[in-house]
Amino acid sequence: MTVKRYLTAALLLLALMPGLALADNAVFEELGSKAARAAMEQLNVEKGGSNLLILTDAGHAMVDGQTTQAAIKGLTEESGNSIGDGNLFQVLRAYWKPLWFYFFNKATGEAVFMQANDQSLNKTPEEFSALSDDQIFSKISKANVNLNYMLNHTDEGNATFADAFNGNEFALVGMSNVWAEGGSFDFLQATCFHDHLCPGVTSGYMLARYVEDKLPITSSSESYKVIACRPWCKDDMLQMRWDATPGKSGMFVMALTDAEVKALAEKYNQSDVAGVYIRWNSTANQGDAMVLTFNWTKVYELTGTGAGVWTGPSWGSKLVMDMEMLPYWNQPEDFVTTIKEFAVDQATLAKLQNAGMHPLKVAGVM
Repeated sequence: MTVKRYLTAALLLLALMPGLALADNAVFEELGSKAARAAMEQLNVEKGGSNLLILTDAGHAMVDGQTTQAAIKGLTEESGNSIGDGNLFQVLRAYWKPLWFYFFNKATGEAVFMQANDQSLNKTPEEFSALSDDQIFSKISKANVNLNYMLNHTDEGNATFADAFNGNEFALVGMSNVWAEGGSFDFLQATCFHDHLCPGVTSGYMLARYVEDKLPITSSSESYKVIACRPWCKDDMLQMRWDATPGKSGMFVMALTDAEVKALAEKYNQSDVAGVYIRWNSTANQGDAMVLTFNWTKVYELTGTGAGVWTGPSWGSKLVMDMEMLPYWNQPEDFVTTIKEFAVDQATLAKLQNAGMHPLKVAGVM
């Protein structure tokens, strides 16, 4: 059968069964509506309220080969939350991961987590509408995730982190608290791309702000390139903020040995070398580069979360770091240092990027 005849036959089949292609989307839309309706009732919030945050992996997770973005439509219509209002975010997960919804009321600190039961989604819209919440969701849980509350009620905090949100506890608690404290949309959006909030992502935000101040983009021919050496969570932030992705030759990721990490930290006053940051002009084929460090030692000291210092629950140290680093977002120079600046031409750029070359040796910092 030719491609043309195959497509004709497929279209004819769909025409004979008009509800087939639309049924799944209708079910997922209703799923989002049911999740929002049930959670808002438990959290005692009204449609359009400013205290509600919704996080979900809908649109990333797939169920039986079906995409799940229609659930977002149901969430939005039922709750009044939207991506445009900065109170609904899609958290990146692999497509085979379970589909879930999370609702947080910043006024009370309470949150509701709901994971979809895949078996319930294999219904017609009419059948699905008749199902109870217990049939639709394989898990419904509620907890207070305000960080101060959790630290003051460690038994509850321990119970929450034991499995309240099916392994998503660290991601959801961290994002909830930073959002409640006024975390910016661009930061939270990049956090969703990384799939959780951690101090490493925050360090990426500070590094970005530092580079943007020292080497601002001034023309459409310019862009940032990153030689991430050594890599850590910061680099997902930079991909999202700068569109500096490996696929578009905007980022090159290279690891360091443990011995190299230790030697560099000793050389640069216990600061970790974060890589080479380049403002590249694609028209002139030249750019300006900086080798930067990030001082984690200072972060640990300021936040009281260093090894041997932190005495709180094991799940709390990084969350406290996240919150304590918030006031420094606009002061990246407190932690970021330039250890070398240099001009880059096409030949130097190739050396920095190519396999077999050590970018920090090319840059002359080790």
